[in-house]
Amino acid sequence: MITCANTANIPHMKKTLQDRARERLAALGLSPSGASEKAGLSRETLPKLLKNPDAMPGARTLSKLAGVLGVTEQWLLTGTDAKDAVPTLEVRPATAPVAPSRTSMPADIEVLGTAAGSLLSGAFQIEGVIDYVRRPPALSGARDIYALYIEGSSMEPRYFPGDLVYVNPHKPPRIGDVVIVQEINGDPHAITASIGVLRRRGGGAIVLSKHNPPDSEISIPHERVAAIHKVLTVNELYGV
Repeated sequence: MITCANTANIPHMKKTLQDRARERLAALGLSPSGASEKAGLSRETLPKLLKNPDAMPGARTLSKLAGVLGVTEQWLLTGTDAKDAVPTLEVRPATAPVAPSRTSMPADIEVLGTAAGSLLSGAFQIEGVIDYVRRPPALSGARDIYALYIEGSSMEPRYFPGDLVYVNPHKPPRIGDVVIVQEINGDPHAITASIGVLRRRGGGAIVLSKHNPPDSEISIPHERVAAIHKVLTVNELYGV
């Protein structure tokens, strides 16, 4: 006779951000499209996010969804809040640091333009400073961080129109990272650039892929590439 192992010892599948969002929708009696509208987002934002278990919203979308779902960004990302953390026996300083409030974070990150989520190379221009946004605590002391607003739909469901992305020009990008590729266009006063997932960087060109439509790609010759900058993930922004 086959004896089954004690099911209490079988590890459960780790819940995703999508699972936690569904739990809150059910608890609040909200539909995904209704919650999106209530958060001031496109009706399709949350439905698209729930359909893709690997998708991760941008910082702006995450903050708005957390607000309408009545939870913190940290809980949506990890399932726990700082106050829920299990105490450990690790040595701590006599006075533990207090997480800064949102209003205490300096609004010193420059927004340099709009990243057009299109299928074209050189689809947007870095225009100079058009706005300033708050610096997440995890980026305290980081140099030369800048931000861009997303337009268009080619990066959905990872980024939606209106999402804000933070860019670190000093963090080396790896294959699979979302990057900003700045291009040489002959005009020193206007920088054109492209956003996409870094797929390949050999054979005389940089190849970026887009999420929408799936598997679409653009190729940028090496001689036109001025710089490749890494777009920071939500986890890097929140230090988790």
